[in-house]
Amino acid sequence: MTVWLCASVSVSRMPGFDGRRPPSNWGAGVGPSQAAAPGTDFAAGAPGSRMGPYGNNMAAPGTGMGATGSDGRTPRGGASAATRLFDFRLTPNMRTADLDNPNSALSRLITYIVKGAASASQYVAVVPGYSRSPELQIQIRDDSIFVPGGNSANAQNGFRRTDVLPAINKATALSGVTTFYQTIRLDSRAPLVLAHGYLLASIEIPTGDHVWDIFAGSDFDSQNTAHTPSRNSQTIRVRDLRTNTLFSLPLSYDQAYNFAITVDWSANTLTVYASTGNSPLRKVAGPVSNDRKAASSSGQGEYHLQLIKFPLPDAKDPVSKRSDVPHVGFQEPIKREHVFFSNVYVTSGKNIQQ
Repeated sequence: MTVWLCASVSVSRMPGFDGRRPPSNWGAGVGPSQAAAPGTDFAAGAPGSRMGPYGNNMAAPGTGMGATGSDGRTPRGGASAATRLFDFRLTPNMRTADLDNPNSALSRLITYIVKGAASASQYVAVVPGYSRSPELQIQIRDDSIFVPGGNSANAQNGFRRTDVLPAINKATALSGVTTFYQTIRLDSRAPLVLAHGYLLASIEIPTGDHVWDIFAGSDFDSQNTAHTPSRNSQTIRVRDLRTNTLFSLPLSYDQAYNFAITVDWSANTLTVYASTGNSPLRKVAGPVSNDRKAASSSGQGEYHLQLIKFPLPDAKDPVSKRSDVPHVGFQEPIKREHVFFSNVYVTSGKNIQQ
C-alpha cells in the first residue's frame, strides 16, 4: 500500500494557503493493525428539531452510516440507481474498541488511520448520532501530531490531525464516473477555532494535490500574524484541485451537511450535490473542469475522512518558512474539537443516490 501524505517536503503549495496548490506527501498513515503506530441557501435547524428558521422541514441532524433507512431517512438510491462500490456502514454492534482490533469488521472498512502516538481508539470513536444510528467521531488533541515513518525529524508539528482512510478499491472507485458521499456534522460542544483552517474530507493523489476537498474555517495567509479570520471563515466549502470554491454553505453547528461529489475521471470534471438535514441532495455546481493533474491520477489516490487543523502563522518564523504548514506555525492548546461522519459510501455511474 502506497501512502502519500507528507514527510519532508516543500509545502509552499499547500491548498488554500497563499493561493498555492498543495504539497506532495502530507504524511503516511498507519493501518488499524498497527494500533500502537497506528460548504447557499439551506436553512439550519436547531439540534433535534425538524424545522429550520425559515420554516423549512428539516430532520434532526445525524444520520446512520450506510443510509439503510433505519433512522427514518429514505434510503439513498434503489434498484435503478447507481451501483454502490463501497459502503462504510456502521452497525449497532460496532464499538470504539474495535478500532484497536485489526480483525474486527470495523477495522476491515479502514485502510489506514493517520494519528498521534496513542492507540486509534483515543482519536476515533463510534458514537450514537442524533438519530441514534451510529456516527464516526474523529477528534484531535494536543498530541495529534503525526510522525511519518516514526522519524521525529519528520514530525508534523504544525498540524493537529486525525485521518481515517476508507478501504476503497482504487481500481473501481477512482476510475470511470464515481461519486463520493459523506454527511458531516459539527458539534456545538466542541467548536472549531475558525481563525484556523480545517480539512474535513478529500481525495488525495500521489502529487499531494486533492482532486476535491471539503474545507472549513480560514484560508492561510503567511502575513497574517494577527491571526484575523479570513472573510470565508464561517463557511464549509467544496473545492477543486486548484482550491477554487465550487460551493459553500454557512457554517452551523449541530447541523447535518450532506455532500456528494461526482468525479468523471475521463472527462476530468467535478459535479457537486448538497443538502442539509434530511433534505434530498440537489445539484449545486458543475460539471466543471478540473486541473489536468486530476485526470492523470485515475486509479490512484486515497479517500480521506479527516480533521486536520492548520496552524496560524508564527511571527517568530521567517516568512519564507511559514507556508510549511505541516511542520511549523502556531497552535494554541485544544480544549475539545471533533467532527462526526455518517452516510459514507461510493457509487459508480452518473445517477445519484438519495
